[in-house]
Amino acid sequence: MRHAVRHARRLRRDALALGLVPPDERAVSDALVDIGRAAFGEGAGIVRLALRPGPGGDRRARLAAQTRAIGAEARAWRAITWPEAHPGAADAAGAKREGVAFYGRARDGAQRAGVDDALLASAEGLLVEGARTSVFVAVRGALLTPPVARGAVAGIAREIVLETVREAREEDVPMVALAGPSEVVLVNAVRGAVRLAWLDGRPLAAGSEPSWTTRLDDLLRSDPPAPAAPTR
Repeated sequence: MRHAVRHARRLRRDALALGLVPPDERAVSDALVDIGRAAFGEGAGIVRLALRPGPGGDRRARLAAQTRAIGAEARAWRAITWPEAHPGAADAAGAKREGVAFYGRARDGAQRAGVDDALLASAEGLLVEGARTSVFVAVRGALLTPPVARGAVAGIAREIVLETVREAREEDVPMVALAGPSEVVLVNAVRGAVRLAWLDGRPLAAGSEPSWTTRLDDLLRSDPPAPAAPTR
């Protein structure tokens, strides 16, 4: 199960940030592996785990799981710019939450437009993230991703890139920068890295060879080990 330890650690971190009492990290990691094997055997598929509060206001988090097959998708994606401004960071900055209506509207809008994702920007015109992905932009030798403080989800693929790639860092990226000669790479833990080839019907730069997209996809599919958890 790719990134199982990181998924378990992220679920625990987000649950604590949201005031829930999470299960043991090892139990979550084992559940991911067991559910994946039961659903897909040695094949590939997607397991989504969520932590939810118990009944009657019980803050002890309960595991909920969904599985589905991985559908084929292109290695170069098309996106739209979503017209609603990103709501910004919530109380638990970086946490991934279920059922956020803003993301649902943006994903539905991308589907209606016949594209793969919707890019989300702040009211000031700064890139925040994709509705399905984290975004990295190659600018003058650096690989920039919007700060979590802008409201971006601290996704697992984003975490791996920031930990591993020397040129990667958090920095504000104006949306207008995407129309320049920069390569734009969309990442998530399931799909790896894909190049954003079209935005709002206009082609974007392809990048150099080997492209950042290729490098990041190779990195994410290699499943680099998570760093040791901090000791108490």
